[in-house]
Amino acid sequence: MGGTIRTTLNTAESLADLGHQVRIATVGRNKAVPDFAIDPRIEVLTLWDQRPVEEGGEELDAADRALAESTSLLETWDVPGSAKQSALTDRRVRDYLRTTDADVVVGTNLGLNLYLAEYGRRDTVRVAQEHLYFDLYPEARQRRLTRSFRKLDAVVTTTEIDARRYREAMPRYRGLIECVPNSIPACGAPRPAEVPNVIVGAGRISPGKGFDTLIRAFARVADGRPDWRLRICGRGPDLKRLEQLAEDLRVEDKVEFPGAVMPIGPEWANAAIAVVPSHFESFGLTVIEAMGAGAPLICSKVPNGPIELVDDEVNGVFFKSKDWRSLQAALERLIGDPGLRAKLAEGGRETARRYEPDQVVQQHAALFERLVAGRR
Repeated sequence: MGGTIRTTLNTAESLADLGHQVRIATVGRNKAVPDFAIDPRIEVLTLWDQRPVEEGGEELDAADRALAESTSLLETWDVPGSAKQSALTDRRVRDYLRTTDADVVVGTNLGLNLYLAEYGRRDTVRVAQEHLYFDLYPEARQRRLTRSFRKLDAVVTTTEIDARRYREAMPRYRGLIECVPNSIPACGAPRPAEVPNVIVGAGRISPGKGFDTLIRAFARVADGRPDWRLRICGRGPDLKRLEQLAEDLRVEDKVEFPGAVMPIGPEWANAAIAVVPSHFESFGLTVIEAMGAGAPLICSKVPNGPIELVDDEVNGVFFKSKDWRSLQAALERLIGDPGLRAKLAEGGRETARRYEPDQVVQQHAALFERLVAGRR
């Protein structure tokens, strides 16, 4: 359901548009139907179908069951999310990377990139695509990362800020370190001439997304603006806490939690104001999605994506992260200034066009072709 999944599918589809054969090797399958539609031109290979056997999952033999109950190499390396992996995951990924006929293999998170460095064949172009950012990792993880990534052919970041940071951290690296931003398709939902008085936020409902700050700010705004409402779209572990917060602040009748909404474009297109209150964003797909739909944007001023994507007062307005008073002031300002909302909407649309898949995919293709040509 996350941004990495979405942008990976966008890139895969765009590469298929250019005539490339594209395969997605998914490490573990746990549901019958994926959250996002996958273009039929893209082959999806499941390395381990973890669904119950009666639902089509794989029945493991005794050896694989023992591996499934053993610790993953990633867990010994303290990789985030590695508790969900196992020695069987290690084995399946290793076997795939050692036998794949792909010209280029791209990892899409830290664990997969470390697998790629550990198990990938040297005659395959190996690219680490990092959707978090270097300074987000603790020092021990940074050391592990830089040691392993030296084996790879390229490191791709989503921002220029992060690309510079990797170059500083890996001064003797012989591969390429380049920024290729995430891609977001143009919003297909039309924006009505008159939008309702609705403030919209969207993303995973987790503490780092800052939706509690948004609810606190909105509660103060709602006192003087009874005709305005707030919608927070998404799902995640923080939902109950946010519902309770809205009730405690007595705005439960004005705050809506519609769950995961797909496609999200119509939500942004019908938003009078879009708010991205995250505590950090490696890139920030929601920033570009909101801009592309013509929604005037308020965004927390945080690393890395927002400070590279948002030009304050041109395509969005910044507020101080985790500061509901700062966000309240920004909301009050935009609510009271339709002219500023129109200016930000136009600036946002112009920015979003640069991140449409047919623009971004050329950067991926050029990088891959350069790396492959260097092997000939």
